[in-house]
Amino acid sequence: MDGGSTDGTQALLARMSQQAGGRLRWWSEADHGPAHAVNKAMEIARGDVIGWLNADDLYTSGAIARALDTFDHHPDCLMIYGHGQHIDECDRTIGDYPTQRPDTPISRFADGCFICQPTVFITKKLLKELGGLDESLETAFDFDWWFRIFKRHQGEIGFVDEVQAQSRLHSNCITLRRRETVIREGMLVIARYLGSCPRHWFNTYADEMLSTYPLGRQVSSIAVHLNEFAKSVSEHLTRADRRKLRKQLKTDQRITLAKHDAYLDIDPDGLLLKRSLLRVRCLRWRWRWVEIRGRYLANSGGSFKLKVISPNGEILTQHVDLEKTFKLKIPLHPPSKRPAYWVFTIDAEEELHSEEVKLGATEREKIACRIDAIRLRLF
Repeated sequence: MDGGSTDGTQALLARMSQQAGGRLRWWSEADHGPAHAVNKAMEIARGDVIGWLNADDLYTSGAIARALDTFDHHPDCLMIYGHGQHIDECDRTIGDYPTQRPDTPISRFADGCFICQPTVFITKKLLKELGGLDESLETAFDFDWWFRIFKRHQGEIGFVDEVQAQSRLHSNCITLRRRETVIREGMLVIARYLGSCPRHWFNTYADEMLSTYPLGRQVSSIAVHLNEFAKSVSEHLTRADRRKLRKQLKTDQRITLAKHDAYLDIDPDGLLLKRSLLRVRCLRWRWRWVEIRGRYLANSGGSFKLKVISPNGEILTQHVDLEKTFKLKIPLHPPSKRPAYWVFTIDAEEELHSEEVKLGATEREKIACRIDAIRLRLF
């Protein structure tokens, strides 16, 4: 089912159909999204067993034969699936899909989907009973289906203990390109079938957004965006989790200290890490300086130094003493054009005391340095 492509897909399909001697049938017409397209295809499919590939996912060699063999040996099965892998745009394996077997409790879906969609084959009988995919969902329509099948027929699901398919991840795929929708709809589906969704789904989205801000998805303010997203999914949380989320949004220093055009890797309590990245963008304003203010809060005496490595390799070093506040001023070379982006590496190197060395405390995971403010300067 092609959604009306204009990139030569139709001519390619016509040639393939001719070469296949009638075994390949195809249609090209406008649709209302992937769930609608798959529903149309499943409705006109003539086989007793149905599987589908989205976009540029792949079956592994022998996958269909193994699926049919499983149905032959387990005639009571209405659905089978197997292991999956993630691959990139160059067919390189990225990692294994976090697959769980059919005897896994349905409540485990709250931790995330454990069925790799292209590994799934269902019977026409099950399709007629369940009806099609929920077309109101843009990304989680398969996740919704697994819930429906597990609720009604968990004992009639088979498993192929082989890698059956490869799900492709790249910057333009729906899974990565539409993370907000993927997370929001995932939370909706979990709440629909389990009553509520765990708060860690919000945390996953927040961590992903913070890991690239402000250079990733272009939102003007990460704090405003995450607060708005929290409001949109709060109905899927328990009352206790809603309270915790409201507190989290007020106290998570990663969010409260983030600026419209600058973000520093710190932990939720505002502590600087051993190695942090400072990301800065210049969209509207021609920023000239980044100013970071903080305090050293070690339990014992000593000092540490901050080493800032600029994108062009220049190094700026500053020593910070115990219980002293500091102000780190990082210059931004005037951009020749906008938008402009900078990524600085900040290493925190601690000078340990002899008694600490004797105790074996040669390195700490976090430097006891609290960041109080991040400011951008025009002059």
